[in-house]
Amino acid sequence: MDGAAQINVVREFEGSDLGDVRRQGRLKWMARAFASNPSASFPTATKTHAGLEATYRFLRNKAVAMDGILAGHYEQTAERAASEGDVLAVHDTTIFQFDGEGKRKGLGPIHGHGQGFFGHVTLLVAPGEARRPLGVIAVTKWTRPEGGQKKATKKGQKKTEKATTTKSGQSFEAERWKKNAALAEERVAQRCSLVHVMDREGDSYDLWAALMLAKSRFVIRNSRERVLDEGHYPKETIAGAKTVVERDVQLSRRKKSPIANGRKQPPQRAGRPARLALSAETVTIRRPINCLKELPATLTLNVVHVLEVGTNGDEPPVDWTLVTTEPIATVEDIERVVDMYRSRWVIEDYFKVLKTGCAYEQRQLESEHTLSNALGIFIPIAWQLLLLRSLSRETADAPASEALTSTQIEVLVAWSNGKLPRMPTVRQALLAVAGLGGHIKNNGEPGWLVLLRGFQYLLVLTEGWKIAKTKRSDQ
Repeated sequence: MDGAAQINVVREFEGSDLGDVRRQGRLKWMARAFASNPSASFPTATKTHAGLEATYRFLRNKAVAMDGILAGHYEQTAERAASEGDVLAVHDTTIFQFDGEGKRKGLGPIHGHGQGFFGHVTLLVAPGEARRPLGVIAVTKWTRPEGGQKKATKKGQKKTEKATTTKSGQSFEAERWKKNAALAEERVAQRCSLVHVMDREGDSYDLWAALMLAKSRFVIRNSRERVLDEGHYPKETIAGAKTVVERDVQLSRRKKSPIANGRKQPPQRAGRPARLALSAETVTIRRPINCLKELPATLTLNVVHVLEVGTNGDEPPVDWTLVTTEPIATVEDIERVVDMYRSRWVIEDYFKVLKTGCAYEQRQLESEHTLSNALGIFIPIAWQLLLLRSLSRETADAPASEALTSTQIEVLVAWSNGKLPRMPTVRQALLAVAGLGGHIKNNGEPGWLVLLRGFQYLLVLTEGWKIAKTKRSDQ
């Protein structure tokens, strides 16, 4: 794994599809400027009036589009995935909301107030406890019309231009899961085997049928009552299943979320250790009566039930029902399914990096087109920041050159006053970076935010180091 190349964000734009070599050069210049200080405003990041105007011209250019900007990153992501074998394709939707009284062209209503758009993102993640992000492989974005999401029109009614439905009668917002799954499969082009991981919004018989028809693998959390072929409900069947193993895990902290996409989000919870009891069964699920008759009458899937035991009653216990195409023949198989679903939280961290670390929602741009193009630039930068955290946890003994340049390592060693060896490991070097960001060893593993602060400081130190060396050589 060429880690030094991985965190060189400019490389992610090598294959961008912009139709003009000058635009390609401008994009790389912008990526370098923004990556050096991701949360900085455009005037601060670009430093000069000429650079700022060139940035705005690029973002406004009608010949530039988000997917064109991201074409290189999509390909680099697929290449990284090719060396992994099995790869998790983690899907989720987020809201990009922009404040301000003035109406921005092309944006839609958010939560009945404010304006913005929705983004459905598919992030590839390497299996394992480090949950190393490999990059974004697909993005679908949309805005809602005034008045909210339209329902499918009744037979005989004329469809309006604003109706957000597809030919199948499914809403566009439901179709995004299938669209991104298909895009992900197309872009990896069988260079690895994807396992699609989705939360409760992916609980759709229509989606499951489409994925199985495409021979795609998946782990999806079930939230609806389903009728089995024999007339029972999955909960009844799974309740009678024998617990095959209990295991201890650390549950991540979850903040309280607003109502989004028409569904009430789960309540906040503190991070805590938990003991989970796992059981599994194979079931055959009937097609719901409100689904299209063209869909299969039944689907046979494996179901894994995850129930927290020994709780103190202060918070609701974990209670997941996961439907999957993955095998459940052994304890190891069942645990693997659960670990795949636990990796879903990486994409929530990714959205935090994008919104907080890159300050994307604070960007003062005037239209959906310019905001979309800016999103295309910040998507690989946010991935790079999240990658630093994973590298600090995963590659304990690899040389630091796997993640940092030789000059950055030289600066870190000098700055450590003898605390860092001359040839540090990745972990040693990135813990030193976290130290620059204010991390204290007794506080546990560094998060992406402290690594971001440290890495920004390291970039400043490195620039000063280069200038000092240049002056010495000129004397």
